Order: sequence, then C-alpha cells, then structure tokens
Amino acid sequence: MSPMIRKIGVGAVTVVVLGLLVLLGHGRLDLDQNRLLGTGCAIPAKITARPGPAPDGGAVRVAEQGPGAAVLENTSTLAAYRIPVTSGSRTVEVPVLTPGQRIGVVLDRPEVGPVIWIAPEALGGFIPVTADVVPGGVRYRSGNCRALTSRGAAVVFRAPDGRITGGAQLPSADVSCAPGEKVLPAAVRAGEVSPYCALGAE
Repeated sequence: MSPMIRKIGVGAVTVVVLGLLVLLGHGRLDLDQNRLLGTGCAIPAKITARPGPAPDGGAVRVAEQGPGAAVLENTSTLAAYRIPVTSGSRTVEVPVLTPGQRIGVVLDRPEVGPVIWIAPEALGGFIPVTADVVPGGVRYRSGNCRALTSRGAAVVFRAPDGRITGGAQLPSADVSCAPGEKVLPAAVRAGEVSPYCALGAE
C-alpha cells in the first residue's frame, strides 16, 4: 500500500471517530445495541389516552355469565386498554384485551366501564399471556419481549356441559408475566386461567 493511500485511510478513520465523539457529546447518538440492530423491545410501559366509544362500533361485552364469574370478549378490531369491570362494590381492571380476545373475570353479573381504545400496533408486539392448570400449579407462557406486570389471574370453572359454575382469583404474586414458560405452585382445581398482565406499573 502506498504512503499516500495509507494517509488517506488513517484520515478517514480519524474523521469518523471525531464525528462519533461529537454526536455522543451532543446526545444525538444512541449506541444501545438493541436499538442499533432494531431488536429493542417496543412494548410500551404506559399508554396515555382517554376512554370513549370504539370508532368501529365494537365493545367489550359479557359473552358468558355464571354464578360468581363471567367471560368478557373484545368485539372491536381495536385493542381495549385498562378496562374497569364492576359488580356491586367490587371493581377489577383488565389490563389489555386484544381484538377478539376473551378473558375471565371473577365477578357476579359484571358491568364494563369506559374503555380506552388503541390501535393494536400501539402495543408494540404485545401478545396475551396464556396459562393452564397442571399438577401442583399453573403453567404460564409468554411470547413477549420483556416481563410485564402481574395483576393476578382469574380462573373460571365449568360444568361438563360447558356452563360456568364459579371462579377463583389468583393473587399477583402467584402469577407469572415473564417471557418464556414458567410453572408456579397454586392450590386451584382445573379451570380456564386468564392471566392479568399489565404493560407497566401504572
């Protein structure tokens, strides 16, 4: 390699390094590996919006009802966020319901309050956590890119003919919203488990 080409190469590297230092000094360059490679988790910790009717005419409705428990369904093409559900003096909040998703609530004759509607894309790839009863506990599965915040879980019990016969509420500490698969001990009989996994600690 000729001395002239070598000098040009060294000069180019120097310019690039100085440019990086300048950008870092002004706070305009993010060297986080996940962001540079486009692999960062896009699930937001919180969404700021106001409740109101779904623009497409959908709703969160009570799809099935039984003594002490019910199943809700999101009939909208939008995602429902922070859904208050009441029964008498009791209120629970369902963190998220994706379009078409169903979820159990351990309430008698529940009523759904004002819902915040958002585009599914705003959830940044959020996937509902699933669970099923196994010997000695409950197995949780999450395909999300980060841990979500556990708000407990509802377990809906059914008769052999499919009728809802009751339900049980699992506390937050007994429910996993972490990525992957995890079995946690729980004294609960066979039923449909609906984990309540919130985006953040709001």
